[in-house]
Amino acid sequence: MRTLMGTFLKGLLAFLPVFLTVYCAYAFGNWLNDVSNRAVQWLAPGLPDVPGLGIVLGAIAIFALGVLVSSRLTSWIYKWVESPLRHLPVVKDLYSALKQLTVLLAPQDQEHMGKVVSVKHPDLEMNMVGLMMRNDVEDLDDAIASQGMVAVYLPMSYQIGGYTVFVPREWVTVVDMPVETAMKNALTGWMGDDANTVVADKST
Repeated sequence: MRTLMGTFLKGLLAFLPVFLTVYCAYAFGNWLNDVSNRAVQWLAPGLPDVPGLGIVLGAIAIFALGVLVSSRLTSWIYKWVESPLRHLPVVKDLYSALKQLTVLLAPQDQEHMGKVVSVKHPDLEMNMVGLMMRNDVEDLDDAIASQGMVAVYLPMSYQIGGYTVFVPREWVTVVDMPVETAMKNALTGWMGDDANTVVADKST
C-alpha cells in the first residue's frame, strides 16, 4: 500500500507543476484574446473573432510601451500614468515592491549591480546567497554603513520579503547564476528538483 501511495505521489508531484503552468498560460492567453476581440468588435462591429489575436496585440502593446518609456520625448506619458499608483494608499506599497522587483531583474549598467552574490562571514562556516543592491554607500549615514561596505538583499523562502544587510566588500563573491534562478531557488528554500522523489521515499 505504501509503495502504491509513493508511486501516486510521484505522479501527482510531476503532474501538478506542468498542469498549473500550462493552465495559467492558457487562461492568461484566453483572457488576452477575449479582451482584444471585444475591443475589435467595438471598433469594427461584425468582424469575426481571430484566435490568438490577444497574444499578438499584447506583444505589440508591450513593445510599444518599451519604445514609449525609452524615449525622452514620450517617457513623461508613462510617468504621468503611473503617478496615481505611486500615491494611492496601499496600492503604492504594492506597486513600489513590484516595480523594484522588475528593476532588479532588468539588465544593470553598474558593475555587479543586481548580480547574484554569496556572502560569507570569515568566522562562520556558512554562506548566504543574495542580490547585490549597492556597490557604494558613500551617500548613507555612517550609522547605517561605512566605507568599503556594500548592500546585499537576502530573499526569504516561501514568502515575499527578505533582509538587506550591509557587509564589507571582501565578504561578497559574485556567483555565476541568473537572478531568476536564484530567486526561484530562494522561494523554495533551495529545494532540489528531485524533491518529489524525497517526498515519495518518506511515504514508503
